[in-house]
Amino acid sequence: MPFSRNLWDLFLVATLLIGSVFIWTTRMTSGIAAPSLTPAPGAMQPAPRIGHPAPEFTLTAIDGTEITLSDLRGQVVLINLWASWCPPCRAEMPAIQHAYERFRDQGFIVLAVNQQEDVATVVQYMHDQQLTFPALLDSDARVGAAYQVRMLPSSFFVDRRGMIRTVYRGPMSRGMIEGTIEQLIAETP
Repeated sequence: MPFSRNLWDLFLVATLLIGSVFIWTTRMTSGIAAPSLTPAPGAMQPAPRIGHPAPEFTLTAIDGTEITLSDLRGQVVLINLWASWCPPCRAEMPAIQHAYERFRDQGFIVLAVNQQEDVATVVQYMHDQQLTFPALLDSDARVGAAYQVRMLPSSFFVDRRGMIRTVYRGPMSRGMIEGTIEQLIAETP
C-alpha cells in the first residue's frame, strides 16, 4: 500500500510541475501584446452578443430587392442563417414559416440569410417548400462572418430597437420560435 501511495504522490507532483511550466511559458509578459490579439482594420469583429446591437448588413433578396437591417427598426426580426443542403435548416423551416404567417401583421419579419448558394438553388428551394418570407443571398458569407456563424442553422432574434435578444445555434422548435416572438412583440418599443 505505501508503494502505491508514493506513486500517486509522485504523479501529482509531476503534474503540478508540468502544469506550472506550461503556464509560465505560455503567459503573456505585461505590456507586450501578442500580434494576433490586435485585430487589423476590417478583421472579424467580436461575436454578436445578447443585449448588444445586431451587426448591420445590406443583402439582396432573391427577388432582387436590397434589404438593410437598420431599415427594419420598429419590427421584431428573426435573422436565420441557413443553407438548403443543411438537414436541420430544412427541418426548422416549416416552423419559421408558420410563425411568419402568424406574427407578420404584428410587426414580425424573417430574414432567411442563405449561406453561399446560388440564386437559382435558393429560389427553387423557397418555391418547393412554399416559404414566403424574404430569402437573402450571402454569397460571400460576409454576414455569416459578421455573426460568427460556426454552424447552421444559427438564428438571432432582434428586438424593435435593433438589439440582439436571443441567439440559437442549431435548429429551433416551433415552441422556441413562437415563445421568443410573443415575448418580443409584447414589449413596447
